[in-house]
Amino acid sequence: MAAGKGLGESVLPRKDRPLGWSRTFGLLNPLRAVWWLFTNVRFAIFLLVVLSAVSLLGVVIPQVPMNVRGDSVAEEEWLNFQHGRFGLLTDPLHDAGLFDVFHASWFAALMGLTVAGTGAYVISRFPGVWATVTRPRKRVPDRYFQMAPNRLEVPARLDPGRLEQVLRRASYRVERFQEADATYLFADRFQWAQLGSLLTHAAVIVFILAAVVSRVDAFSSPLFLAEGSTLPVFPVKDPNQMQVQLLDAHAAFAPDGRPLDYRSQLVIYRRGEEVLRCQSTVNSPCSYGGYRFYQSAYFGYGAAVQVRDTATGNVIYRETLALSGKSPSPRVLIRDGAGAVLLDDSLVLTDALAGSDFIYTGTLVQLPDGRLLSIGLREPLDGGDRKLAVFEPAEQAGGGVRLVLSRGQSGVSGGLEVSYAGEQTAPSAVVRDFPLPPRADPGGTGGTGPVTLLLANVVYGTDTPSAGTGAEGAAPADTPRLTIAGLQPQAAALEPGQSLTVADREYTFLGQREFSGIQVKRDRSDYLIWAGAALIVAGLMITFWVPRRRFWAKIAATATNLAGQAPGHARYTQELRRIARAAGADVLERTEDD
Repeated sequence: MAAGKGLGESVLPRKDRPLGWSRTFGLLNPLRAVWWLFTNVRFAIFLLVVLSAVSLLGVVIPQVPMNVRGDSVAEEEWLNFQHGRFGLLTDPLHDAGLFDVFHASWFAALMGLTVAGTGAYVISRFPGVWATVTRPRKRVPDRYFQMAPNRLEVPARLDPGRLEQVLRRASYRVERFQEADATYLFADRFQWAQLGSLLTHAAVIVFILAAVVSRVDAFSSPLFLAEGSTLPVFPVKDPNQMQVQLLDAHAAFAPDGRPLDYRSQLVIYRRGEEVLRCQSTVNSPCSYGGYRFYQSAYFGYGAAVQVRDTATGNVIYRETLALSGKSPSPRVLIRDGAGAVLLDDSLVLTDALAGSDFIYTGTLVQLPDGRLLSIGLREPLDGGDRKLAVFEPAEQAGGGVRLVLSRGQSGVSGGLEVSYAGEQTAPSAVVRDFPLPPRADPGGTGGTGPVTLLLANVVYGTDTPSAGTGAEGAAPADTPRLTIAGLQPQAAALEPGQSLTVADREYTFLGQREFSGIQVKRDRSDYLIWAGAALIVAGLMITFWVPRRRFWAKIAATATNLAGQAPGHARYTQELRRIARAAGADVLERTEDD
């Protein structure tokens, strides 16, 4: 056995070495070059760095939403919106596919190269690692005991039997050889730990396969349902159609408006038959047929409205409308000269008037004594502070009310004390296709047109449950009230169940309704992600917690030489000293060589 050879190097003459299966690629130079490239560690690291950088770009740069992808008109509108953010860079970013990184063909090619490189690395290393695990070198040259990084020389003969017992108690597998006047021992511990590094590399492949499966197989469909409504999950003609019905959307708020709980009661239908009733939350979705139904949004400000033709009794309109706009609602307190409270309410403003330098939005308020006041907010066009304006259209004998107040101010005019106590936000919406009464329709036929709906006495909460943002006001004790402007000269306010009849049309406020956003998802890559995570955790634990240790000993008449192999973090020289002391050697605890 040649003394100059390393521990893992063959001592057979080169011409007598067997031709390994990987060396056969040397017969074809192009394949050999490709194989060398894919098994090169630096190339693998380069691919992983590039893949990580590109993935980071896909997180930082906005990506085309799933419901927009494939719709040329919607994609064009989305890109026009991005022009305001990226300017001249928008078109180059779009042409490079950076607005849709994870669906670009070049990204798929990059992932394929990474899988091929990592797989080639694992394959090329596996035969050698397997050989060292199953057929370890049990006899090393004597020179190795003077060259090994982890070595110890004891100037005395140790008892081979006692040394073997010490090693076995430490979970080593021990073999003893007798040669001439020396006894040799080989011990191996955690030999399978050398496969740990291959597990971590295999985890990279599994993660990339999970990304591929997620791209090819994943499904996501956002649904926005009002209580009592049903929406399909797939396109209408899908033979395996599923429908989702929202029975009840629930939200609980703390007195300060902080959201405490969101949940939705759902019914799932498959091909028209009910298959599941369940409760969905943000973190605990319903599951059926491989699909998960998450609560992704909550919106509490819907108004169920019905329109009926009184002449025929037919219902011509019945919808739950989402009041997603926000209108200011000033809280006004009015007292008479004796201090009695005449008005304390948050007003719903329905009438708008545009001046040369301001916009006025207000409403008419009748006090208990019959006086009629116009109260509204005056907002300067130059961006100044919004103020409350109060005046009487018909001046009284003693002088009418004329006041302009800032928030928090009070004033006295016309025998009344008016306070601008504060301001809240009222949900509102402009409905462009609402059925109009015949007299409100310019053609006199009762067509459709815009009306304004405002909902009062409700908490204005959040439409993003996962954000945990608070509501804009405390929960009111009063009954919700819907104000409809545009049906007649003066806006009408209705409580749940109340109706308003205008020219053979009966308008009924059925009540406040809540909405839930339900995200339907299927992603069968979850199992691969869990498998990849398990592989990488197992590989790291094996590599760093139970690293492999190989031990060789030569016991001669006057000296004992110990040597071993283990990763640097195992501090194997110290372990050799502990083994020697346990076997009866007189050695120090630690030396500078350690």
